[in-house]
Amino acid sequence: MDEEEFDRLMQGRPFGTKDFKIVEADARRRGKLSVALWGTSSADLQRQLLKRYPEIPSGFGLEDFRRLHWDAQTIATMLSDPRFGGFSVLGGSGATIFAAGESFTEWEARCEIVRRAIEYLEGI
Repeated sequence: MDEEEFDRLMQGRPFGTKDFKIVEADARRRGKLSVALWGTSSADLQRQLLKRYPEIPSGFGLEDFRRLHWDAQTIATMLSDPRFGGFSVLGGSGATIFAAGESFTEWEARCEIVRRAIEYLEGI
């Protein structure tokens, strides 16, 4: 959920339990997509990167992938900015992932996988 969606949802009223449930459901959905798309290890990321297009999990729409891409880019940007050093816990193992002559950090790999998935879905 981006700022504009939040503002439309709130329409000048206090943030309540019902609103939290909507935001929580959205976060859970992106969490499920992230595990389905990225797996749980560096090897899973590498396997997806070695394919022209990643395996696309069913049950998710293009907008789900766009939101996940925004999340991944935000985290990758924060991890590369020294002002956000406290977020290093999100960085993962710190492993470098090699695929097809390219190297990626774990978050760069995640961004690339989602980007390729979006590219594939837009072409269908």
